[in-house]
Amino acid sequence: MDHDLPSGHHYTRPFDRFPSQYEHQKRWAELTRAIAAAGPPGGDSGRSGRESCDEYGGAKGELTVLGSGIEAAGFTRADERLLREADHVFHCVADPATVVRINAWRPDAYDLGVLYDDAKDRYLTYVQMSEAVLHFVRAGRRVAAVFYGHPGIFVLSSHRAVRIARREGHRAVMRPGISALDVLCADLGVDPSTPGMQTFEASDLLIRGRRIDPSLHLVLWQVGVVGELDYQRAGFTNRHLPVLLDRLEEVYGPDHTVVNYIGARYRGLEPVTAEHSVAALRDPAVQRTVTSASTWYLAPTAAAPADPQVLRRLGLLQPGQTVRPPDGPLRTIDEYGPRERAALDGFADFRIPAAYHWQEDTPGARFVLALGEDSALRARYVREPAAAVADWAPPELGAAERALLSQREDLALQAAARGVRHRPTPEAARRLRTLLTRKSEARALLRDGITAWPSLRQDLESVLDDALYPWTGLYGTPDGELSVYVLGRATDPPRHRVHIDGRRIADPRYERGVLRWREPDGSGGELRTEFGRDGRRRLVGTVSATGVGGTAGSVTRAVRLTEYPLPETPPLADLVGGYRAGGVRVDVVSDAPGALPRLHVSVDGEPVTAAVLLGPAGFEVTGFEVADFEVDAVTVPFDQSLPDVPPCLYGDYRLRLPSRPDAGARLRVAVDGVTLDGQPVPKAGSSGRRLGWQDGPAPVPGAELTLLLDPITLHPMLHGTGRSADGTPFPLVGMVPVEAEAARRLAARPRFGIPPGPWAHLTALAAEAGQDGGLFWWHGWEQSATALRTVQLALWESER
Repeated sequence: MDHDLPSGHHYTRPFDRFPSQYEHQKRWAELTRAIAAAGPPGGDSGRSGRESCDEYGGAKGELTVLGSGIEAAGFTRADERLLREADHVFHCVADPATVVRINAWRPDAYDLGVLYDDAKDRYLTYVQMSEAVLHFVRAGRRVAAVFYGHPGIFVLSSHRAVRIARREGHRAVMRPGISALDVLCADLGVDPSTPGMQTFEASDLLIRGRRIDPSLHLVLWQVGVVGELDYQRAGFTNRHLPVLLDRLEEVYGPDHTVVNYIGARYRGLEPVTAEHSVAALRDPAVQRTVTSASTWYLAPTAAAPADPQVLRRLGLLQPGQTVRPPDGPLRTIDEYGPRERAALDGFADFRIPAAYHWQEDTPGARFVLALGEDSALRARYVREPAAAVADWAPPELGAAERALLSQREDLALQAAARGVRHRPTPEAARRLRTLLTRKSEARALLRDGITAWPSLRQDLESVLDDALYPWTGLYGTPDGELSVYVLGRATDPPRHRVHIDGRRIADPRYERGVLRWREPDGSGGELRTEFGRDGRRRLVGTVSATGVGGTAGSVTRAVRLTEYPLPETPPLADLVGGYRAGGVRVDVVSDAPGALPRLHVSVDGEPVTAAVLLGPAGFEVTGFEVADFEVDAVTVPFDQSLPDVPPCLYGDYRLRLPSRPDAGARLRVAVDGVTLDGQPVPKAGSSGRRLGWQDGPAPVPGAELTLLLDPITLHPMLHGTGRSADGTPFPLVGMVPVEAEAARRLAARPRFGIPPGPWAHLTALAAEAGQDGGLFWWHGWEQSATALRTVQLALWESER
């Protein structure tokens, strides 16, 4: 960069060297393979067998642990020099601008944040961080590891790495940084020595029954993650905060003041120093202001009495009380027990989680860095935020980022530094909607590749955050205790349908990746859409219900609901009919509805057990025998269907008509012809599963329909287009209703690996929908899941 410019203007242009996400992923892949290949340290004691670096030919490595401070990129010049000169650099920092600063200095740096993952024990992550840092130290290299704040305060992995490195004979030092406690004392005017201070990690305070001394300053760390041992990239719900408030009320009473403190990370901003009473913190709206960055401060409430034992030793008082000694003062963190070895084993098949956010070199991050180094820019930013941003802004700083930076607010600066979410163009959004609602288009993308659509990944991420239809499906817990069915509409969001345990909820809302609803009785929920480590869609958040267990009011619980898996091949119900191909006749038929209807495949009239694979132009039946000869496969084009309507598609359909939303119409399809509301349709013609007519009765003068089976109920359904007398098209759907006894039998026999409860809810919805023409429950789910999975596979193939 041009060093003749004022320091703040050094950041108006992108950095000359900045790594790509692909380069970073490749480095991590190589590193994790090397760690897994090396295996755990030897020895039977559980401690490291690498007691001396002499076993490596005397190669002594160096480890320097640094702190980035609370403010963005709060490095000293000495720290910068250490980072530039190290052989390898690792970092675990929370601020995006600091990540950009480190990556610009060291494009080969490793972000330890990739090791975090939802539902993964944080301790396993910390062990893996230590092992990643130690890998190059053990190879005799100079390693620098950066942690946010002070690297020795609430950073288990840094202490573990330093202890093990020193024990193995390497040089290891920890340089102090500015911690949350340091800035708290400065901002709140607290002197820890007068009268003294207690600090506790909030969960440990509760779990181990730590004794609070109300005569001292009290500082509580990690109040925003009380009782949480895993990690959530999207944030925590504070569901256990009332347990902490109960403890504080026991000691201080409901009216004592608690300061919710969050240090200012960005120059030009003020810290959060919000004061609330213990009682006020029970308000959910106030609790939402408590985040994972919050530290609580409580002022002393009483003067401490003199210590009787000290008074006795001084000769001023007779002996008094005794204190039970603790079981152990410190936690042992430098061993290799079963959990540590499990963390090492995790490197063998490690992949960076899909939810990991790669930090780009953004102009917003460079503005934050400029604030830290240019005092004139910072002073003007405090006085005139918008004008300071406008004068500094390079051309690539967009309007959204300018607006965020001009707010001069912590989260707004963080959002601008991270990078404003990319929104697809209207044409890209339309094309994506086609991809995600037509499996044939998704398969074509997989076949042809995405080279002509370089922004596809960003476009897809934006659509997944804004549109509910890609998340259509049935979700639930493994035991089926709770189920949620989502039916998103691609072109008509107000018609979204969401069912909780089979009950339709009113007015569901979906925005920024969160599904929300609120019922008149006070129940509701907030569920975040995301992908699990196995790639399956899931819903994570909270659901509240009223009158649970006889309690008054609503009860809220945290839930993690994973989609129930679809069969590997699409349902045979989509293929029902007769076909002729390869010199044989292939039939896909259903039993007549009964106690347990099933689908069958036959070849030349002989039932076969075969695999069916669906393609864009037809399907393939593999692994069957004809006339005592084994046949590898027969390909059946869709256009080779036989003209006769399969008997399993005969029945009395209820049609849903836009012109008759309450009444609809009745369509009878039988061997002797077609009738509509009892009137014959003389010009109706059929070809396999296709049915159409012209000059028909008044409700539907013309139609082009496709007949098929509902895979859930195996009852006939239809969809297509109707036409009015003047030729105006309108959508048509219909279904042969499921009677009550048939619905009961279906509910009693779960299929597709779905637990009994969710299966009963799903069959009840399908049966209910059949009364007014059907809603294609399964087809929406199968279409959404298959198309989205195919698009993601195309993206993965393009990045190999």
